[in-house]
Amino acid sequence: MADDIPSQERKTGEPDPSRSARAANLFDLRRMIGGLFLVYGLILLVLGLGASDQEIDKAAGVNLNLWVGVSMLALAALFLLWAFTRPLSEELAEAEADRSVSGAHAPVGPDAAAFAGSKTTSRRPRRDRGGSGGQGGSGSEQA
Repeated sequence: MADDIPSQERKTGEPDPSRSARAANLFDLRRMIGGLFLVYGLILLVLGLGASDQEIDKAAGVNLNLWVGVSMLALAALFLLWAFTRPLSEELAEAEADRSVSGAHAPVGPDAAAFAGSKTTSRRPRRDRGGSGGQGGSGSEQA
């Protein structure tokens, strides 16, 4: 059981950085999306190369399977080129370095709104309403 844990993780108690980098690159969505476009593009390319005249005539004389297959292969090439030239592990390391230099990251989205509402906005009681309600008038009339 102790052999399952990498040596650096056993010594320091922290995960092996190269193992984390490999895991991040393995589950990179750009690679998955590029792979799917590659598979579907190849299928459509083969179907387009073997298309009959009747199938082409159905599409107003355009071999759609061929052209969509070629465009999907081009898109797959872009995704895979992006993923392999700029691996996710490097992007995560850069983001970690930026965060450690600049301090804690600023909240984004709903977290930012909640943070801004709790820290910068102070709620003061409204003075234009009456005390117990139903009485009408302003709050200064009551004794």
